[in-house]
Amino acid sequence: MQIAKSKTVAIAIAIFLMFSMSASMMLIPNASAHTPAWQIPTYAYIFVAPNPVGVGQRASIDMWLSRVLPGAEPGNDIRWQNYELTITSPTGIVTTQTFATVTDPTANQDYYFTPTQVGTYTLNFTFPGQVYNWPLSPSFFGPPSPSPFIGDTYLPCSASTTLTVQQTQISSIPSTPLPTAYWTRPIYGENSNWYTISSDWLGTGSPGYSNGLLGASFPGDAVGSQTSHIMWTKPLDMGGVVGGNNFVIAGDTYAEGTAYADRYNNPIIIDGMLYYTEPLSLDAPNNGPTVCVNLQTGQQVWSSTTMPALSFGYLYDVQDPNQHGVYPPILVATIGGSFLGPPVPLTWECFDAYTGDFMFNVTGVPAGTAVMGPEGEYLIISLVNLGPVNAYGIPTGPPQYYLQEWNSSRLWGPNYSGPSTTPPVVPPILDGTWAGGYMMTAFGPVYEPSLYDWNVSLPSLDALSATPTIESAFYNDMLIGEAGAFPNAGNNAFGSPTWTPYTYFGLNLNSTSGTIGTLLWKNTVNPPSGNLTVSYDGASPTADGGKGVFIEYYAETMQFVGYSMSTGAKIWGPTASQVALDFFATGYGGQGPTLAYGKLYIGGYSGIVYCYDLTNGNLLWTYGNGGAGNSTNGGLQLPRNYPTIIYAIGNGIVYTVTSEHTFETPIYKGALTRAINATTGQEIWTLSDATGSPSSTAMADGYNNFFNGYDDQVYVVGRGPSATTVQAPLIGITAGNSVTIQGTVMDISAGTKQTEQAADFPYGVPCASDASMTAWMGYVYQQQPCPSNFTGVTVSIDAIDPNGNFIHIGTATTDGNGLYSFSWQTPPVPGKYTITATFAGTNGYWSSNAQTAMTVQSAPSATAAPTATPTSVADLYFVPAIAGLFVLIIVIGIVLALLMLRKRP
Repeated sequence: MQIAKSKTVAIAIAIFLMFSMSASMMLIPNASAHTPAWQIPTYAYIFVAPNPVGVGQRASIDMWLSRVLPGAEPGNDIRWQNYELTITSPTGIVTTQTFATVTDPTANQDYYFTPTQVGTYTLNFTFPGQVYNWPLSPSFFGPPSPSPFIGDTYLPCSASTTLTVQQTQISSIPSTPLPTAYWTRPIYGENSNWYTISSDWLGTGSPGYSNGLLGASFPGDAVGSQTSHIMWTKPLDMGGVVGGNNFVIAGDTYAEGTAYADRYNNPIIIDGMLYYTEPLSLDAPNNGPTVCVNLQTGQQVWSSTTMPALSFGYLYDVQDPNQHGVYPPILVATIGGSFLGPPVPLTWECFDAYTGDFMFNVTGVPAGTAVMGPEGEYLIISLVNLGPVNAYGIPTGPPQYYLQEWNSSRLWGPNYSGPSTTPPVVPPILDGTWAGGYMMTAFGPVYEPSLYDWNVSLPSLDALSATPTIESAFYNDMLIGEAGAFPNAGNNAFGSPTWTPYTYFGLNLNSTSGTIGTLLWKNTVNPPSGNLTVSYDGASPTADGGKGVFIEYYAETMQFVGYSMSTGAKIWGPTASQVALDFFATGYGGQGPTLAYGKLYIGGYSGIVYCYDLTNGNLLWTYGNGGAGNSTNGGLQLPRNYPTIIYAIGNGIVYTVTSEHTFETPIYKGALTRAINATTGQEIWTLSDATGSPSSTAMADGYNNFFNGYDDQVYVVGRGPSATTVQAPLIGITAGNSVTIQGTVMDISAGTKQTEQAADFPYGVPCASDASMTAWMGYVYQQQPCPSNFTGVTVSIDAIDPNGNFIHIGTATTDGNGLYSFSWQTPPVPGKYTITATFAGTNGYWSSNAQTAMTVQSAPSATAAPTATPTSVADLYFVPAIAGLFVLIIVIGIVLALLMLRKRP
């Protein structure tokens, strides 16, 4: 048995009680404390479902009272106490559960119970009575007032019910199978298990994402493509080869944005929609309209010239007594802040993701470390020194460090109470005085719910000799901080030479395991030998069997060191040095690693992707320095390996791009985007692409999105829809004769309808096998030669005969025109045959099928020879003799006639 929140009956009860709360308040006189104290009757209710239930299946028990305590709100502690549940089994075994405090302000208490015996259980809910002892009642317009209910007694009550347990199990509605054919958003609400194949990409400003410099993005649930199949392309501006001979560089191409002027930056994907800001010339790469297009088709949904470049998407899962479900998505553009110098508060400009319309601003968003909460909250954890400072912010006395957590969900107040998403309206401030959560205004003191979850003092850090900073923080877990300057050789533009000891520390963020802010450990580290530059490179709380590991990096030697998140102690490293060219990518603050699946992944200018085990630092595999299918060798075209930078990891795949600080033009040939198996390092697919920055990428719903510098177009790759046709002779076929069944399997993705593709393939674009996909996409979309070794897809041809029997006719493979055919020796059974051609799908295409019908006729019977009549003796001898005699007489007559004519004078 366990205590948990019911998702069914409890919701209905909570809603009912919240509606009745105001009525209950009005029924009790609004007066000061009274003498004598009131004796207020209560009524108890208990409900269990499902009822009956199968033995070993879980049942939900709900208990509540007829009244809601006056003043009870989610943000305070006014609650019913000491509910008691007694369960008596069919054999008389009694189990008692007491709820010291009912956490739900609506008086409802939920409990899950799993019966182990067949028969009837008796469930009894008892409320022992309670005296109201909360002295203050909250007020929105002013400070708390004395409660008129102090000393009132709510009288005891009880209720009981029974639960029938049977041997037969209660069945539930099965989950909808995962799709086998092309699907689109929105995902139907009953298909809740489809969350495993769908995802969003909230952008580099969202917790868990990065800008491509400090490491690749790993939001944890992003689903990328298993194929190089192109869904569509869309020009972002003029791109590709300029043409003509007016330039010093023959065949020069349009600038694609590197460095520092990326034409396509920080795309965001929410609910199957892709959001990005278009460029305005090279000097304003992110100052054009912000657009929303369909991720699968590229079709524009809306465009806004008033929306600034976006920072992140916000999805908030509202779960309170009045609302359940994820709130409609919000797009956020952050304004202000400081890259160099002290941090300053930000302003969030918030827009409706569905329409692009402006919604509201949030001002005074603090600087700090962003963490994603369990319901999508944007949490900002900050270490602040509230000790004395002068007018310039310089400390003038001992530090007084505090740990704070700002919570975006509190913008909606203690309770979500309607469609509005604006923070509570606060009249103009007169003197700006805050006291206990109340602000002095022209209308008097106004209650404003705090936007902070906690603000705790950290005396354990006050004695540190250096300013502490947060390196990593994890919701409901811990924080890793550091004090003192990291060792720096001084070759970096962002540091000066220093090799003094520095200190790591861990702070508790889990309220159930201790006080928030408690110092868990502290570890002072001496600089490594060799005057090396050290940097912090991330943490994974799930690594090393859940103990957690955080990482250091030595720039000059390109080595990693692992530390325990449990103790702060070093547990492995340094690892072996990487190839020399990686110095320019991972050296001084360049491309950082990505920690995922208990491993550390890192790519760089050497063209090699490394995978290390976070538990012990062992190198598990490399990609790029092997043979065919594992090579990034540039040959004569590029006298080094192609730079291979990780931009995302998801669904067990590492995704990389060929990226440079600055692409010289024309960009060297052979650059690729790649997909690599995260477990084995095996290459999955590649596609021609030169992407200047990892921040020009995104992925969600099984699709990858990136900007290609070869043609300055936006690309989306992923599994596309297909269309199968089939035809058979329309005239009847004689049984036993051969017949040809044929048809096509075509790619019907949106990109095939684009102007160039529709002109090149007026009869449609054939589907290609996974093995031919990369070369085929180059031919269809990138003006490359038609591959000579093209292979199509396999089609299964089947039939249902006139008697309803299934016949597998055979399989065929499509050619470069998408055509397949199969010669079938028809069976002897006459009648109508239904023919089905099925393309089962590949990584590149979803399945499709088609049907036709044909008729088989009976073969005609063979014609029998006439039966001979027996010949008689007369017929055999006498009749021929008579006939011969007549012939002889005629001949003699003719001869005599001729002789008589000759004798005439």
